[in-house]
Amino acid sequence: MVRVRTLQRLTLPRSLLHEASPAATHSHRVAAHFVDDGAGCNVYIASGVDVYCVKMDLKETGVDSGKEDMLIPVDSEVAGAWQVEQCPHRAEIQSIALTPSPSDEGFLLGSVDAFGRLVVTSLNSDIPGSSYTAGPQDPGVGEGWWAGIVFNRDQPTLAAVGRGLAKAVDLYDKDIFIRTLRTLQHPTSLTFLHGPMYDNGSMLAVTEGPQLSIWDLRQAERGGCVQRMLGAFSGESLNAVACSSEGLVAIGGAERVVLVMDPLKWTPRSRWTSCLKYEVGICLFSNVVGAVFETFWWSQCVLCIVVVIASRN
Repeated sequence: MVRVRTLQRLTLPRSLLHEASPAATHSHRVAAHFVDDGAGCNVYIASGVDVYCVKMDLKETGVDSGKEDMLIPVDSEVAGAWQVEQCPHRAEIQSIALTPSPSDEGFLLGSVDAFGRLVVTSLNSDIPGSSYTAGPQDPGVGEGWWAGIVFNRDQPTLAAVGRGLAKAVDLYDKDIFIRTLRTLQHPTSLTFLHGPMYDNGSMLAVTEGPQLSIWDLRQAERGGCVQRMLGAFSGESLNAVACSSEGLVAIGGAERVVLVMDPLKWTPRSRWTSCLKYEVGICLFSNVVGAVFETFWWSQCVLCIVVVIASRN
């Protein structure tokens, strides 16, 4: 059982971010990592064409419960807030992701806009500014919408960028374009598969409409697609996919159902129905064996951040 150690609420300074842009309903525009040996964390939030960082201190405040065991957050102060210096996007940012830098002890922040343009920025104070940028090789449909990004943790320079309206997933090694995977329906989320049955993160899972598709990046036949299955039996869209360290794959979406797939037979192993009041936006595995969390961000089983940006008239 996972015990919540602290629940803190942080209000973004209006001087930093006055009003948030809408983005697509299933965009992932929040990421975080620990700083100061776990005593604090940096939270990165994308809005419009910019990325902002808010630093907060993590204190052992304990957790109070209210009616029906509802957890009550404790207000926390902003330890620092700034706009991340990076090469500017030309369209609204749809997704961001963090990965450890292969060249130093810092992190790389990847952001992708509505047209699939990728910007990767070094967050190390010794190497300021944008590291590299890359863009799609085709113009797509000429209209921007959802776009997602995921890094390969076994090869941090390898990134996959999904473009919703274009029905495409672009692969990049740093700023070098590798190939484009063509999906049958509009992709909504993607992740590299890791585990003993996968070879160094060469497999990619993509949710497209109600289906889950598995792609082998080394294969050319069928465009690289090696498996396709129905994940939402009502035909509703899937919004989330995650992979555990053991290789299990979890998916969720508008049905408010989390489905855990067996990677050997690609059949449902377990099904969690009505797990949320609203549709599943992001599904991530915990480091605790057998636990799955639906949240905006989860890291090392001790940090859970949910960001709500409200506009005041």
